[in-house]
This record gives sequence, C-alpha cells and structure tokens, in this order.
Amino acid sequence: MRYAASPGVPGTESVRGAAVQLLECGRIAHRIVSERSEGTVSAVFRRSCYLKFAGRRTICLGDRALGRGPLNAQVERFEVPRLGKALALSLDGATLWQPSTRWGPPQRAALDALRDAAVGRIPSDGLGALVCGGSNALIEHARPALASLELWLAGGGLGGDAETLLGLGPGLTPSGDDYLGGLLIGLRAFGRAADADALWAWLGPQGSTRTSLISAAHLAAAAEGEAHESLHACVDALGEGTISGWPRRLDWLGSVGHCSGWDGLAGVLAVAQRVAD
Repeated sequence: MRYAASPGVPGTESVRGAAVQLLECGRIAHRIVSERSEGTVSAVFRRSCYLKFAGRRTICLGDRALGRGPLNAQVERFEVPRLGKALALSLDGATLWQPSTRWGPPQRAALDALRDAAVGRIPSDGLGALVCGGSNALIEHARPALASLELWLAGGGLGGDAETLLGLGPGLTPSGDDYLGGLLIGLRAFGRAADADALWAWLGPQGSTRTSLISAAHLAAAAEGEAHESLHACVDALGEGTISGWPRRLDWLGSVGHCSGWDGLAGVLAVAQRVAD
C-alpha cells in the first residue's frame, strides 16, 4: 500500500506516492471515496485504519482479513500509516460489495439452532449474553434501556431510558451502539422498515454528541440496513430457516471486534424473536 501526496490539506501529514488502489469497497465507502478520494488517518490498528473525510464521514481501510462491510475498503497489502497522514485512494477496478436483501421472516427452528450453537461461544463482555438469556454487569446496568426498547418493539412509546445505550460500554464501537445497530438491521431485514426509520430519526441526531464519529458512522450504515458480512450471514440464515452451519457462522461473527459481532446479533435477535414464524 503506497501513500499518496496530499497537498493543501491543513493539519495533515503526507508523503509522495501513487494513490492507494482499492480492491473491494462496501457501498458507503465507495460512495464516500467517489465523492472525495482523499482522507486523513484518524485511528490505527495492526491490520486496518480509519480515514476521516469531510462532513464527518469515515471509512475503514485494511487487507482481506478485514472482511466486507458497508464502510470497509480492502487493499492487497496493508501497511500501517501514521495518525494524521493524508491518503489518496483509487477506485479504479475496485469491486463494489453490497449485502443480500433476500430476506424473509426468521424461522423458529433456525433461532433454536443458533442459540444451541451459541452456548460456550458468547464472550463474557458486552451484551452478547442476551442471545441466550444470560446476564453480566453491563447487561444489568442496561436493563432499563433494554426494557424501554422491548416496550417500543411491542408497540409502546420509546422511553428516555433507551438513549442511555448510546455510547454504553468500552471499545471503538461501544456495546450499546452495536446492539442498536443490530436492532436497526433486524427491523430492516424482518419487515419493519418503518420502525427502523422511526428509530433512526430518534437516534441519528444524538449520535454526534453521545458516541464517537466511528461508531456513529456504523450506526448510520445499520440504519440503511448494512453491517459486516458476518452479521448478514446470520440474518440470511435466520430468514432461510437454516438449522445447520451455525458454529461456523458464530465463530466468524465472534472474530469481529472485541465483542461487536455478538452485540449486534443480540440486537438482531430482539427483533427476530418477536416476529419469527
């Protein structure tokens, strides 16, 4: 991965070189880069980094191990850049990734198979224990917010307690945000798009003040029905009534972030168990 010269961008560091060639992009990442090809490194990890663009937009750049997602842009070989470095990206020849939208109502048999496979796999941190009805200190702290969302899913009003999930928990994308993202994905996937719109109309304005730029960007992607491909694999299997292959899917999901995959799945299941056939 070569870094591109970035003249005229105040407050950033740059070096000369060719634009970074992208191999595959999620839909939102593709849209951002097509509008403005240059971003500034805002967070760095061993195999990926985040780039910030004008208008509080962000994408995640990494190698194939990053996986596919709406904000993800993959390169052949990732070299860790310095914070503040300006990078120019090229979409020439890049493949566009979008998740499947062939959704049907979740099937009870698939839900049962998922929960059976989840036993012994759920991390102790985060909100993933909700998948099998478990608990931990964070879940107990979040109980009022979770109860408020359950009431809303059942047709009631959305109480103020629900907003305390935003920014709740440690990590780049806090567990509460990942749960809310899963909720948005589940609503879109399982026939409650109007509720997803209503939830996002309430959540969206709060994202800029109650959570990080990166987490807010993932929430905005979830509001459009898109998340990491490992979560979509679970959503698709629920809609197809698939009862086999859940250990493999959940191990894949568990590789996303510290516990982000499981937090998102817990949000999806909050919808799925309510509307399942």
